[in-house]
Amino acid sequence: MKENENLRYGETYSSRKLLIVSSIFVVLWNVILFSSYSLIFACFLGMIWFDYFISKKILKTLLIKRYVSRDRTFINDPVTLNYSVEQLTFKRKTLVFTQLGSTIASASSGRKRELVFKNDGKCNFDMELLFGKRGKKILSKVIVSLTGPAGFYKLWATYYKPLEILVLPKIMDFDVFPLRLRELLPGKKSDFQLLEDTTDLKGVRKYSQDPLNRIHWKISARMNELYVKEFNYTATSRALIYVDLNLTHEVFARDVWKMIREKYEEEVVVAAASLIKWIHDSGHTSELNVVGKDIWTRKCDRRTDWVETVELLSIAEGSEKGIEITDVLSENLEKLVPSTTLVLLSMFLTDSILPLLIRAKSKCSRVIVLLLPFGYRDPRFLPARSFDLLPLDMKALEEKSALLAQEQIIVRIVRGNQSLQEVTKEIEDFH
Repeated sequence: MKENENLRYGETYSSRKLLIVSSIFVVLWNVILFSSYSLIFACFLGMIWFDYFISKKILKTLLIKRYVSRDRTFINDPVTLNYSVEQLTFKRKTLVFTQLGSTIASASSGRKRELVFKNDGKCNFDMELLFGKRGKKILSKVIVSLTGPAGFYKLWATYYKPLEILVLPKIMDFDVFPLRLRELLPGKKSDFQLLEDTTDLKGVRKYSQDPLNRIHWKISARMNELYVKEFNYTATSRALIYVDLNLTHEVFARDVWKMIREKYEEEVVVAAASLIKWIHDSGHTSELNVVGKDIWTRKCDRRTDWVETVELLSIAEGSEKGIEITDVLSENLEKLVPSTTLVLLSMFLTDSILPLLIRAKSKCSRVIVLLLPFGYRDPRFLPARSFDLLPLDMKALEEKSALLAQEQIIVRIVRGNQSLQEVTKEIEDFH
């Protein structure tokens, strides 16, 4: 757990309308018609007022400590908050505790819990929080409340110390992704036969003018003939990933695509985060470039934690009038090297990007463009019928790019009834 935090006292609020009205009534009763009954009621209300001020003092002097299990979590993964509440002055048996967040408007919509204190005035308890959306979440304050006898008054005290929790997007599983293995480092078996991995033994063959250090002496002794070791050729990949969160200026029906973009943004973030994890787990290196209201860039290799790269995706936001992905890509063409696979995730592109893709391919190993205008199917569910109508400009891009597939410029439009895993497996099998 993280180090404990002491919450600071903020303000006290009260609701005592019934107590004030009753007090005015009893005062008038004693003035107009003094009796033993009116005196009893006056003494009773006096005790209620005394209890009110004692309760107010209790709420102002609470010592509240908070421990948080972690400050980063994934969507729908629980975060445990451990609270320690201590009454420093007078003691109350029960109080009501409410946790508020930055988007919660009132105590009634927060998370309430009735606290039962021990004889020493202390109470320890846990709260488990789940977040359904990515981004920075602020737990702004807590409210402690109590109700007086017979409901004559109610008091609320706020304690605050902002706690920021970063919610990361959920992760899908990828079986394969069509990255080209061209980086000459020990990694996975490659068709690019330049680097022999001496830790990956393929087999043995008869000696034929090979260096002496390749001879397998034990097998040669058994076979009474010289045999040499054969190793697999291996390599790794470098992936340059661009995630486009903005609405391009080439879109005509902007009001319609504006609503589609909001759903697309969440789905493409999940796809990019899952791809980053798969690349890292496969031993490859990647560089993530997110184009939205701003441009976020981060590299990920074997020595870094892939979660740190995914953090960019948890805070990234797009817009309807943001930076064009084509402008960013054309400025960064010098990042491409022959061992790089360029991956572009976008919602809407037209055939006007083809010259830029051809220029990019002249500098790198492979270009993969995945368009997700209507999202994709969760691989856990079976495909259904799709009635999505693709824009003509996007269809033209797919048709023209088919001629460039043999040149390793691959453009795919992901339909709403297709899973990303199906599309990437199809590309991998074809190429």
